[in-house]
Amino acid sequence: MAIQQANAITDRDYSSGRRALNRFMSRTGLFIGNLLMNHWASILTLMLGILVFAVLSVPFLSYFGLDGISKQIFYWLHMLCAQIPSHSFYIFGHQLGMCARNFSIYTSMFIGSLIFVLTRKRLPGISWWIWLLMVLPMAIDGTTQMLGWRESTWELRVLTGTLFGLANVWFALPLIQKVLLESTPSQQPQSSIGNTPINSQEVTNTL
Repeated sequence: MAIQQANAITDRDYSSGRRALNRFMSRTGLFIGNLLMNHWASILTLMLGILVFAVLSVPFLSYFGLDGISKQIFYWLHMLCAQIPSHSFYIFGHQLGMCARNFSIYTSMFIGSLIFVLTRKRLPGISWWIWLLMVLPMAIDGTTQMLGWRESTWELRVLTGTLFGLANVWFALPLIQKVLLESTPSQQPQSSIGNTPINSQEVTNTL
């Protein structure tokens, strides 16, 4: 009998702990979901800002003798960019963490997403054919250079990279926001008792 009571108490404790864990996981998931739903654009802008800051920090860190830190950042940025020296900008004689084209792409994406956030995600999007016209110059410039038909200039790399970054932000972010708004069920306001209309026929019948 005592063993059965002990087992029952253990089962109740286990069930109570499991329910508490489930409630915690449910609330945590709901909190993270609402956070991403409401602040996804701000999170994206912050990530792009950190990336641009990291690119700019490389030559400054090298200039002040902090090569250990700058080389680590430069190494990790290599996953996003080939970092060709002849295609890159230099500050104080030290190479930026990205080439001119990629630096222009991510900088313009950061600026575009920042504008999108500052307008409270009301920036109107562009149609697919405008997006195509804006990304086409970089495709032509990069492809012809890669095939060895011609050598691009830093002006073209900056211009085409900027157009490419702005096009992606201007097309994708308003589209994402539109999809999120359409997928979120609208909540109908509940009418209070004081605001419930009174039927005159019901009043007459009551009297």
